Amino acid sequence: MATADLYRFAGVSSWVALVALVLSAIALALFFGGAGQFWGPVNDAFVVVTAIALIPAVVAVSRVVGDAAAPWTGPLTVATIAGLVLIAVGQTLLIVGRLSLDGSYVTGGIGVLPFLAWIVFTAVLGLGRGILPASLGWFAVATIALIVVMSVVAAVTQGPLLWAAGIGLVVALSAWIAGLATTFGSVAATAASAA
Repeated sequence: MATADLYRFAGVSSWVALVALVLSAIALALFFGGAGQFWGPVNDAFVVVTAIALIPAVVAVSRVVGDAAAPWTGPLTVATIAGLVLIAVGQTLLIVGRLSLDGSYVTGGIGVLPFLAWIVFTAVLGLGRGILPASLGWFAVATIALIVVMSVVAAVTQGPLLWAAGIGLVVALSAWIAGLATTFGSVAATAASAA
């Protein structure tokens, strides 16, 4: 795929991931808020869409980086894509009844690890290397920080504090994904004009 086309596709795909993430969070809130079991599979379906829609962004970041970053860019890209696919497959199997909820925790847990490493990578590229915008790096840092906060809060309480941490995480993650989308829009325009 031509570079400008990849960036354009990654930008659109990132916006799709953002919308799916927000809808997933709403469905999860409805599920845990007692609105009915129906919302559990709806949340799972939007998680699948989010994971798959982020794959072009992972590929596009690798293309933006090119040879400028460490030699582990390629392996991290492959691991992140594999992790996102594992998340999507696990949630799909959960929806169709071929995987238990505990099994989906395993596939999701394994799949999310390289993705978290990739978020850190985008922070390094934005704040340390200047390859990506600094704002994207800061959104990545906020996302990782709020994941840590939410994990700590979840270990202590299941009350309103957990809801607040969860909302904060969704906002930070949404801002980071929106940052990806706008970055790809910018680099697509630059690549197209250079072609």
